[in-house]
Formats: sequence, C-alpha cells, structure tokens
Amino acid sequence: MKLKNILIAAVCCLTALSGCQSGLVYDEVPESIYTNVNLGSGLAKVRVRELFTNKIWQVNHNDGKGQWLENWLAQTLISESFQNGIDYTNNTGSDVTIMGKVLKTGETMFVQNTLEVVDDSSAPDGKKYIIHVFSPANVMYTTPNKGHLFVASAFDGDNLHPVFVEEVETGKYRSAIVPVRQDALVIELILEDMYACRVEPVNGAPTLGAPGDFTKPHQYMVINTTFRPEGVPETRRLYEIQVQLLK
Repeated sequence: MKLKNILIAAVCCLTALSGCQSGLVYDEVPESIYTNVNLGSGLAKVRVRELFTNKIWQVNHNDGKGQWLENWLAQTLISESFQNGIDYTNNTGSDVTIMGKVLKTGETMFVQNTLEVVDDSSAPDGKKYIIHVFSPANVMYTTPNKGHLFVASAFDGDNLHPVFVEEVETGKYRSAIVPVRQDALVIELILEDMYACRVEPVNGAPTLGAPGDFTKPHQYMVINTTFRPEGVPETRRLYEIQVQLLK
C-alpha cells in the first residue's frame, strides 16, 4: 500500500512539473549572443609539453646520494608573445617567408597571430577564416629548483638535442632549451564567448586542447549553441589553423 502511494505521489509531481514547464516563457536572447562565433584577442593559445624520463637528477634525495627523477612532465604556454605581437628579427642565416612576405637575414617585421578571410563555397556563408598562428621554434624548460638538475649525458643519443643553460654542477644544468615538436602541439581557440559555442574538428583534425600534429593545416567548425528564436538555424563558422614556427 505504501509503495502504491509513493508511485501516485511521484506521478502527481511529474504531472505538476510538466504543467509548470509548459507555461514557461523564455526571455529572448540578443542576436549578438546567439550569432557570436567570433574569436577573442590573440586568436589561439599554443602549449607544449615534454616528458623527461630519467633525465633529471634529484640532488638531495636518497640520503644525499642523489637519484634519478623517473618522470617529469613539463608544460608551458609559448604563444603569448605572438598573441600580442612582437618585432621578429630573422637571425636564421637564410630567408624566412611569413604570410607571403620574404624576410631577409637581419630584417625585422612585426609578427602577430592573424585572421585572414578567404572565399570558400563549401564553408558557411561562403567564407573560411584562416588563423595564422605563430610560435617560437624552441622552448626552455626549467626544473622546479636547484635540487633538480638536467644531466647532459642522459641526453646522449636522444633526439631532443637540447642546449643547456645555467650549469649548477659539472654536467648538470637548471634549464634545457629544446626544439618545439610541431607534431605534438596543444592548441586552443580563444573564443569571444566560450560558453556560447562548441568546436568540432573537421575531417579528422586533432582534438583541440590535446597534443596534435599541426605540421599541416586543420579545420574546425565553431557552432553557437545558445537559445535562439524558433526557426533560426545555428550560426556556424569554419576556421582553419595554420601554424608557423619561428626561430
């Protein structure tokens, strides 16, 4: 009998809730919100990470005898300078082409993440938005403190080929400069309204926010998913990420 009463009460509650919901009137969302698929300042963030396995010596561990740090995952944001824009000088010893402009050795130009709009009949509204993302070609990783040091000999035969900085003990260094691996970049789009949109990879593009191969361009559809008037389709925009590493 008690179970029957509980079931009746539950049905009544659901019926009442359904009746309340049917009378709800939603406030109209401004068009500026439900059509916003724009990128914010800086356009994109680029992070790199590197797993160092038995490359760092813990100086004070094991009763002062020291020991290897088995694994250390280092991660850093490397895109800030190009998000804001910097004066880049070509010190590579050869010509560098940046967005179609040839920069001779010793020449300087202002470089910043840039959005280019091109015609593309397959894209929403016939436009594709190309994000030219720039990133340093090298990154410096620094150990947590002077009790943790990179051991140069541990990199012998390794494919990283680091340049070491700040020697604390013979053959042991506080920092290591290693090449950025363009096939393992972590990239995020900077959306003007991140809560209004979802981002979908196109044609097998790497998932944003996770390490991916950006040695070639990849496309992403940004879709505004906020509440909109009945009959109004979701606003969509096709973005293409092109990455160039600069030494």
